[in-house]
Amino acid sequence: MQKKRPFEAQLTLLSLIASVPLLLLLLWVMIYADISIWLILLTAFIGGILVIYTNHRIYQKSTYQFRSLSNLLDAMIQGEYSLRARSDQSDGALGELIVSINGLAARLNQQRWESVESQHLLHTVIEHIDVAIIALNEENKINFSNPAAKKLLWLDQADLNDKLMEQLTFVHNFSSGRHEAVELSLGHQQGRFNIHVEEFRDGGIQHKLLFITDVRTLLRDEERKAWQNLVRVISHEINNSLSPIASISQTLNRLIKRQGHSTENNKDLIEGLTIISERANGLRQFVDSYRKLAKLPEPKKQMVSILELLEKICVLFKDQSIVIETEVDVQLFIDPVQFEQVLINIFKNANEAMSQTNPKGVIRVEWYNTEYFFKLVICDVGCGINNSDNLFIPFYSTKKHGSGIGLVLCRQIIEAHKGRLSITNQTNSLGCNVTIEIPLIIDGI
Repeated sequence: MQKKRPFEAQLTLLSLIASVPLLLLLLWVMIYADISIWLILLTAFIGGILVIYTNHRIYQKSTYQFRSLSNLLDAMIQGEYSLRARSDQSDGALGELIVSINGLAARLNQQRWESVESQHLLHTVIEHIDVAIIALNEENKINFSNPAAKKLLWLDQADLNDKLMEQLTFVHNFSSGRHEAVELSLGHQQGRFNIHVEEFRDGGIQHKLLFITDVRTLLRDEERKAWQNLVRVISHEINNSLSPIASISQTLNRLIKRQGHSTENNKDLIEGLTIISERANGLRQFVDSYRKLAKLPEPKKQMVSILELLEKICVLFKDQSIVIETEVDVQLFIDPVQFEQVLINIFKNANEAMSQTNPKGVIRVEWYNTEYFFKLVICDVGCGINNSDNLFIPFYSTKKHGSGIGLVLCRQIIEAHKGRLSITNQTNSLGCNVTIEIPLIIDGI
């Protein structure tokens, strides 16, 4: 197949076809007119020079324009949209072509920045959303997971592919748009999870996108809001009733004492009014203690030494043998006042449990770090727990004078620190283990 001439060569050839015959015609006319041979030769020389120069300039100019546009288009192909061709020296069709290409470059540059901004927004949303998002490639391997996935499942990055996919094999058969709430163990979490599956293509390859939500946490939040509202309403109504009861009983008590009659009936009446006043004040204090749950402030976090915090708390329990088995200190980003309240409550419960079965027993404390989390374990050798399902239910207590808010308040404080509190019986002996897990601050994040 014959090779086609370049467009600039075709322009030059057309120019030669138009100019050379005219020059030859001029020379023929001069010869026919019997003009001097020297003038004819001079005309031929000058005409030849002009023809060669003119066609060379045509070839050079057209080549420059086309190569400039080609370089501009190549830059756009490579993703560089800031270059522009000069259009002030070109008119007509070529000028219109340059204006169109510059407009295309400007539009592509605008779309690129819009895409970058959209991707940045999407990345920010994915990084900070509370829903765990996991992307699977065509081999069902994890190629992306957001921080919420690591926090929800309590897995380090190295464990995601190895452990998590063993527990999510059933989603391989899920079609796009399907969602299901299932009870299973994911990572180091066990509970009820809502799993939503979507499919997408990236580079022509099919991928799956998993959205995992801890249903238990959502239900717990709604439950907490419900009983917080209930406590707020009940405490308001009870206090409105108790205040006048206590005030009237105290007033009647003072009036009877002021009369000075010490009859048996008056003594019984005074005793009864005193009991009414004391019980009213006691019930009001009891209700006020529940109001703490509804008004728990946001934690005021700062860097705190866990070793110093535990040593300070151990001073409050001098009569109890407490052994700190870990020597390496850890700095935690927590509210020291709230966290101290949690530890005091846990040590108090352990002390009371051991006083029934093993008063001389030892409470052991240890802690260690994973990649993202700090784990504190407190072990006692007390009587253990009988009904673990009701541990964190408000108003429930197995103690004779318990209020049922201690552990609920502890869990609420730990969850406000984005952590987790769990209590389990020891498997090989009496007693229970209290485990507190708190996210670590890594590289300032």
